[in-house]
Amino acid sequence: MLPRRFQLDHQLRFTALEGATESAQLGDTLRSVCSAPLWELLHDGLRQALTTRTRFTYEAEFPDEGRQVVEMVPTPMGVTVTIQPAVVFSQGVPESAPAASAPDPADDFFLRAADMLCLLEPATGTLVRANPAWHQALGYPAETLTGRKLFELIPDEDRLDVTTALAQVASGSSARLACRFLGASGDFHYLNWSLAPGAQGAPAYGAARDITQSRAVELEIRRQTHRDNLTDLPNRKAIEEAILRLLTSGAYGAFGVLVLNLDGFKVVNQALGTDGGDQALRIIARRLGAALRAEDIIGRLEGDTFVALLPGVANEGDAGSVAQKVLNAIQTPFSIRGEDAWLTTSIGIVLAPYHGTDPRTLLERAETAMYRAKKASRGNVTLWRDGMTLSGIERLALESRLAQAVDRGEMLLHYQPQVGLEDRSDPTTVKLVGFEALARWNHQQLGLIPPDTFIPMAEDSGLIVPLGQWVMREAFGQAARWQHVVAGLGVSVNLSGRQLGQKNLIDQIKELLVESNANPEQMDLEITESDLLQQDEAKVKDVLYKIKDMGLQLSVDDFGMGYTNFGRLAKLPVDRIKIDKSFVTHICESTADEAVVRAMVDISRTLGMKVVAEGVETQAQFEKLTQMGCDIIQGYLFGKPLAAADVPRLLTAR
Repeated sequence: MLPRRFQLDHQLRFTALEGATESAQLGDTLRSVCSAPLWELLHDGLRQALTTRTRFTYEAEFPDEGRQVVEMVPTPMGVTVTIQPAVVFSQGVPESAPAASAPDPADDFFLRAADMLCLLEPATGTLVRANPAWHQALGYPAETLTGRKLFELIPDEDRLDVTTALAQVASGSSARLACRFLGASGDFHYLNWSLAPGAQGAPAYGAARDITQSRAVELEIRRQTHRDNLTDLPNRKAIEEAILRLLTSGAYGAFGVLVLNLDGFKVVNQALGTDGGDQALRIIARRLGAALRAEDIIGRLEGDTFVALLPGVANEGDAGSVAQKVLNAIQTPFSIRGEDAWLTTSIGIVLAPYHGTDPRTLLERAETAMYRAKKASRGNVTLWRDGMTLSGIERLALESRLAQAVDRGEMLLHYQPQVGLEDRSDPTTVKLVGFEALARWNHQQLGLIPPDTFIPMAEDSGLIVPLGQWVMREAFGQAARWQHVVAGLGVSVNLSGRQLGQKNLIDQIKELLVESNANPEQMDLEITESDLLQQDEAKVKDVLYKIKDMGLQLSVDDFGMGYTNFGRLAKLPVDRIKIDKSFVTHICESTADEAVVRAMVDISRTLGMKVVAEGVETQAQFEKLTQMGCDIIQGYLFGKPLAAADVPRLLTAR
């Protein structure tokens, strides 16, 4: 006894039942639940319905049930069979013989359509039925796709887009997408899909069109508009789009931007000719690719100006180390047509999003920093600072005034407290251990000018040398005076890269120690990590050992991990490292920053160095840093920089 109405798939299995009986359950085949006479009555009609895709109606004498009307209606999923008693004979239909009725227009369209049409289950991505167009376009006979899942035929890179589209359809919405699809020959084709939900419980509808050729044309047009023809690197337009993606995706957080311009390229171009110059640019492009990481993005902005985007490089120390690596890679001599050539490069650095939140601003500021580097000397690196945005007239006026600021009495020092713990196990045993001397410029008309404005200006113009000497003189003298109030207080003074390169630096320091009568053991000279990296290793090592021979302390300021070489640091007579505040700011929220700081503390202790953490603003940061083993803490939590006149009150209250 069969159900009165049932649906069969292409393998003649029950896929839907109305009035199911014990003899016919979902998943059974028709042959397994039919008697031999019943099977003979239904078999021919089913075969024709499935192969010709036309509706059949006929009457037949069923065993034990009498005369019945059988209707077979092809569907995308198979065929629906309805059996009911014959009340009225169907005229013109021969008994026991199927008779074809008019084709179903919707099904006729499905079979004849040029587009690849299909039915699929959105929950699983399983193809239920495909039309013949799939064979013509991709080489798959339609029946071989039935039961296959889309995810078997698309690359992993497109999986998320397909999953998203199927989820939309499953929720009752239409969807469009483009993805790659594996053809029968093993090649991927680009398909443009339109998907629509079916009736409740029914499969979804899909229509796909092969756009491989138009996609290839589109990609070639994009390549031509986004690639540099000479080096095949991304051009300015492509770089701006890449910067925008890095800013908006948040996948890497902060990132560095390096703009580099070749020094003396015009001379090489003139000597070797245009073809030789072009070959030199291609060599530089290859060297940049070899020097940087796989995830870094290299481009050519114009002429002899290149750019590198450094995802995840979030601080000055890391970016400076990468820049030094680039300098070393480019300055290696090369040969063109038997002629030896040698180039250096000047590099400007910005850090996003700190120095800008849009591509144009970041590139402009990196280029500005690059020109500052080029102005200072060949093969130099400069980080962008706020003061670099000053107009030419404003800058000239400020530089002129800065040159006279010391003589006019406009320069002054502020001192920020540094604290430590008397008992490491008790965070309440805080004690004052010293100060960092910080230069301030009190302009007569403009008031206090930020260090971020006048320090880079002083470095670019060379005024940092006399300014740095004045800072050392003032700080040494102040430290000597405080020693009579509280013994053992240290004072840290910043030493610029230009000062470090002075031939008479050692004599200057000796003279200032004698002049001030300061205890050299209480004086600490801080040198930024980037300034150390830019110095010749042998020369800077000699200078630092001579400073140590005088009894002074040495610190590496703005210290960060990344490309830092601890092996090199271990060879230098450094007493302390100062962890850059960019690591401290999120140390309580970021496990990555916490891990970096912990590693720096551990390695520093192994090398016999003390650790200073700067930029500490909360009690939680203080407690975490001291628990890690930081020796000295500096930041607004324990005091802002103070004028020298305000320090005695702090000393007497100590």
